[in-house]
Amino acid sequence: MADIDVLVVGAGPAGLATAIRLGQRLQGDGRDASVVVIDKAAAPGYHNLSGAVVEPGVLDELLPDWRTDRTRFADHVTPVERDELWALSARHAVRVPPRAVPPTMRHAGDAILSVSRLVAFLADRADRLGVEVYHGFAARGLLIEDRRVRGVRLVDLGLDAAGRPRTNYLPGEEVRAGIVVVADGSRGVLSAELDALDRSVPEASVADDRGSAAGRAGSAAGHRTAGRGAGARDVQVYGLGVKAVLQFPGGSPLGAGRVVHTIGYPTRRGVFGGGFIYGMGPKTVAVGLLLGLDWRFVDLDPRVEYEAFRSHPFVAALLEGGTSIATGARTVPEGGYYALGPLDAGGALLVGDAAGFVDEARLKGVHTAIRSGMCAGDAIADALSSDAGVASAGARYRGLLAERGILDELRRARNYRQGFRWGLVPGAALSLIGGRLPVHLRMPPDRSATRVRAHLDRRLPAGADGSAFVSLTGTAHREDEPSHVALVDPARCVACGTAGDAACTHFCPGEVYRWTGTQIVVSASNCLHCMTCTVKCPADNIRWVPPEGGEGPRYRQL
Repeated sequence: MADIDVLVVGAGPAGLATAIRLGQRLQGDGRDASVVVIDKAAAPGYHNLSGAVVEPGVLDELLPDWRTDRTRFADHVTPVERDELWALSARHAVRVPPRAVPPTMRHAGDAILSVSRLVAFLADRADRLGVEVYHGFAARGLLIEDRRVRGVRLVDLGLDAAGRPRTNYLPGEEVRAGIVVVADGSRGVLSAELDALDRSVPEASVADDRGSAAGRAGSAAGHRTAGRGAGARDVQVYGLGVKAVLQFPGGSPLGAGRVVHTIGYPTRRGVFGGGFIYGMGPKTVAVGLLLGLDWRFVDLDPRVEYEAFRSHPFVAALLEGGTSIATGARTVPEGGYYALGPLDAGGALLVGDAAGFVDEARLKGVHTAIRSGMCAGDAIADALSSDAGVASAGARYRGLLAERGILDELRRARNYRQGFRWGLVPGAALSLIGGRLPVHLRMPPDRSATRVRAHLDRRLPAGADGSAFVSLTGTAHREDEPSHVALVDPARCVACGTAGDAACTHFCPGEVYRWTGTQIVVSASNCLHCMTCTVKCPADNIRWVPPEGGEGPRYRQL
């Protein structure tokens, strides 16, 4: 593929917002530049999942005419009309008085939508602006030359299960660009590579090595506490969201526009999380459970916890008569301000979940993803028209993030998620004052917490099995290709399984890992690309690389 001016890797809300904003600026300025977006999913939105309750004002900023666009995306956007928070015990539910709900968790003026539908809409709008959007192209690594990111290398195609070239073999192409925008989502392969580079730079060398990819990553310290080097920032921590969309033959008991969040059951003591039920329309409801991946139980199964949530009497009554038509799971970066990844590296910018732009206190990340993409688009447009060229994009990008309030929003919630590591009650208290505390609360890596057995005894409804859940994700991989999920040292997995502590056989919502009694068997064809295994394996013994483009889940309404 020929060299291009701007390459965006990842066609989610952040990546497409970058391309759209840049396309608008280029069109308005009468300038010409090649803008290309690549994504590993087979079609727009197939790898995108969220709750999602969104602040529609950010769409007004990006696309003022979106409500009347001919694609009729707005027909699937439902304004929030009722907003409730409930506390659940094993059998009962008590509504939290509205006045007692923290302001950050109130959703007046917000809208309920499908992120996969949103992405399909944004891809269409990018195309209309002359942006080239290509699906089915998976990037496996960065091209770093002369201390700058020069592009990406795509995965090899046409290998058999043993890694040997077949007759249709094509080596992974190099896609080179003047500047690369990394928008590969939560725990993406490229953003994880840049994160590792950032952490490898000693604090003393950051100021002396601005030209290198790692040094440039370290130079993004403008968003951190003054004087804190790259190696001192927090490790990113994650939550795992498990979700389904239900359809009702008549009207749903929930009703359109009603937003219900829950705390308490089924989460055990020391497990951060909560449930959500959103009335997407008169006949469609989204229901899900978000759990912090720092849980300590080796045998906690998030999909089983999700089914337990759905079977709670209060929740079951709201979902009575509904049939699951789509399911999915994905991780969410929860570390916030102190765990933000490198915002720019030499020749690259990071946007959305790839950088960690999720406001956990508000349970939202779509608006920050889109707004960060707009900042990146403006920064690149400004750089292209300046004498300094693309080299000035990084500093301009960080400046726009500050000017437009994204960094301040995250700073206000800087200790929010960290406070809940000690449980719900201390966390609830700390969430109200954490942003004003003079101390920096820290969290260890998610994998380090996994150490004891929960011995959960969940009574699940009939038909609540993992194979049905996976089938509704639409996940598909070529069976005769190399496994994109690898066990670094299988002997360590045998030791875990023999001891009864094979956490991977529980934490994976796609049931990729199975203990036979003698070994861990990996069923990579089940993989939902949620990236849980890359951060939750206690032994850090699992490696994930992108499979061939076009594979993985096929989310349509999530």
